[in-house]
Order: sequence, then C-alpha cells, then structure tokens
Amino acid sequence: MLSKVLRLIRDRWPRYLEEVREFLRMPSISATGEGIEETASYLEEWLRERLGAKATLLRYGGHPIVYGHLNESSPYTLVLYSMYDVQPVDPIDQWTSHPFNAEIVEGRIVARGAVNTKAPLMSMLLGVEALRDSVGIPVNLVFVLEGEEELGSPSMPKLIEDRRRELSAADGAAFIIATEHERGKPLVELGCKGIIFLELECRTSTYDVHSSLVQAHYNPVEILANVISSLKGVDGGVKVEWLYEDVVTPTREDLEYLEDLMEAFPLDKLRELYGVRELRGRGRDLYIEVFFKPSINVDGIVGGHYGPGTKTITPSHARAKLDIRLVPNMDPSRTLERFMEHLSKLGLREIVKVKVHDMYDWSRTSPRSPIALAAVRAYEDLGMHSYVIPTVTGSAPFYLFTKALGVPIVAAGPGYGGRAHAPNEFIEVDGVRRLIEYTAALLL
Repeated sequence: MLSKVLRLIRDRWPRYLEEVREFLRMPSISATGEGIEETASYLEEWLRERLGAKATLLRYGGHPIVYGHLNESSPYTLVLYSMYDVQPVDPIDQWTSHPFNAEIVEGRIVARGAVNTKAPLMSMLLGVEALRDSVGIPVNLVFVLEGEEELGSPSMPKLIEDRRRELSAADGAAFIIATEHERGKPLVELGCKGIIFLELECRTSTYDVHSSLVQAHYNPVEILANVISSLKGVDGGVKVEWLYEDVVTPTREDLEYLEDLMEAFPLDKLRELYGVRELRGRGRDLYIEVFFKPSINVDGIVGGHYGPGTKTITPSHARAKLDIRLVPNMDPSRTLERFMEHLSKLGLREIVKVKVHDMYDWSRTSPRSPIALAAVRAYEDLGMHSYVIPTVTGSAPFYLFTKALGVPIVAAGPGYGGRAHAPNEFIEVDGVRRLIEYTAALLL
C-alpha cells in the first residue's frame, strides 16, 4: 500500500512543493499577531475542504487553536499536534532574501517557519491528503494546530480541559517535524525540557540621573547585571546549587541512548549554522550537560544609553529576560519559588520586579510505547535508519499530553534544516518531500 501512496506523492510533488512555499509566504507572528487570524482561517478551511474534516477555531483568550476531527470509524485514534505561529524576523537586515518570500536557494527553502514549523506542518497535512486519496486513512485523526507555541502555549491547558474526554481517548500523539541535525540521520524524539521565561525589571528613579551622582543612589543596570552574575559565572556555568536539587538525569536508560545522540545530533554543527566560535566543552560530558541538565540563559538585557556618542547618565530603569530550562523531576512552580528566594537572599526582592511570561513542565514518552514503535517502523518502511533519543534541548507543551492526558507523544520526521529563530532559517527541499512521505507511512 505504501508504494501506491509514494507514487501519488511523486506525481503531485511540484504542486505540493509550491503549496508549502505558499503557506510559508503567509506571516503568522504570534508575538505581534501579524497574520495569525488569516493563517488560522486558512488552515481551518484547508482541513474542511481538502480532508473533509470537521474543523473549527477554538478561542481561549489568545490566538485561535485550529481543531479538527477526521473520523474513519477505526478503533485507533491519533492526535496530530503542530503549530502555525512563528518567531519575529528581526534582525531583518541579516536575511539574504525576504523572510516571507520562501525563495529556493541552493536546494533550500529560506523563510521564517521553514523548519520551525510551518513547512513541516503543511507537509504533514499533504501527507494525510495523499494517504486519503490513494489507499485511505486507517486511523481516526484529531488535529491540534496552535498559534501560541512561541508564546509558551497559554491556550493549550484550556483546550486540554475543554476537550479532555475526546483527547484522552487517543492512543497516541505525534508532532511531525524535520528532526535531522545530521543529514540522513532522522530522530524519534521522546521528550523535551520544560521552561520558565522571566522578565526582570528594575527602576531606581523616575528620570535618568547625571552620572556624577552615582554614589548617591543605585544603578538599575548594575543591579540586574549583579543578579545575572549571581546566577552564572564568566565561563557560562550555573553557580546556584538550588537549580540542581531535584535533578535525576541522566538516568541509566538515558545513558544507553548517549552514543546515538552524539552521532545524530552533532553539536559542532552550531559553528556552521550559527557561527558559534567556541563550544563550552566536548565529548560525553558536553552532551550530558546540554541534554540532561537544567540551564539558565539570558535572552537579553536593555537599559541606559547605547546610541552614538557619549551620554553620562545613571539610567532610571533596566530590563532583562531570562529562560530556565527544566529536566525530569524538576517542578516549575518550585523552581520559580527558589528563584524568588534567591532574589530575597540578595536583598533585591522588592526592587527587582519579576514577570512570568510562560512556564510549563518537561515531558517524557516511553521508547516502548506504541507511538514510539510506530515512529521507528515508519522510517524502516521508507528504508531509513532512525535514532531514538530520550529528550531534546528545547521545550514544547508535550507535558499536556503525557501528564495531563496520559497520552504518549513523540516528535519525528526526516528532513534537514536549521537556523530556527534566526535569520536565514531554512529547510532542504528534499526534506519537505520526505516529510510528506513519512506522515503517510506513520499513519499506515
């Protein structure tokens, strides 16, 4: 049956490729709202018109979730989760082509959302269509396509509560993405880290003050710099012991996958993709630190004068944004509590205001779960060898499936891409075709 599906995909390939590029040309920036409503409506209509699914836009106070059902009268049900929102495109001057032109450059589609995650989303939908039009879909499908993943998925917990009965009845869930960090070495990703995203603000005066008076009062930029330096050392390592108090990873089972992880996820690629000048370590120790330990990262800090020339002031206020990545056995609320206790010990609880932008838990799925085994089998059916890894470094709302619903979820799919969240994000054209094929193979 799979050969019949693959023939249909190859016959339709020029049209399918153009459809993916057309979708990438639609802005859908969740941070600003640009194009969100148009993209959500497009997907809702696509599910209805192209797949015959029952589809609707669900709203829980934020951007809409595209929710759809395709009932094939099967005893098995699979949730297909994905996201249609993307990150902002700045700095725009570093793009070699417009981020929403979806130009093909040397075999790569260059666009915002090319790899994270609009091209994989449309590839997934086209794979479902190709399967339906050739041999039929053997499972019931539920589509959950959210528009706030880049904002921390604030509407997803409300969706889970609203649709708990039907979602918890699913046998598994899948997030179809381009997982190759080394060409030809696709992954089955069993988990992800949790995240807490914080904004710190410090204000010490109504107006900027002449810098000659700095001994008389406090500099908010220096205060936030001291907060950061109390958390992390000049070597980039975390200095606070409370971050590690509940950490249990890597487990013995985690270490069994370490060699595969090192082969399929070469951290040296950071030099090629992002121009990283130096890695903070090497070998097994670096992989254990990156994949199995929590982290604290400074996303940005602003305050004071940074324009041309001189301006001798003590700034009135400063802001910094931080993210904390969580690993198994850590509790997001407890970790946030420990961070606030840390500010109190520094004597800064009152002067440094903390805003939590998003916070969610880590997730793990058993490698022996039916969906994980099916993800491996789909690669084998397409003649590919896959690498099963227990977790990735990033974060996604998978805990809502594994913990709130008790539904195992994996991320899987062939295809090589890079520069997610950065200028010149890309996915290789051949990866788009293979993602379409993989979706069909997974559902058979």
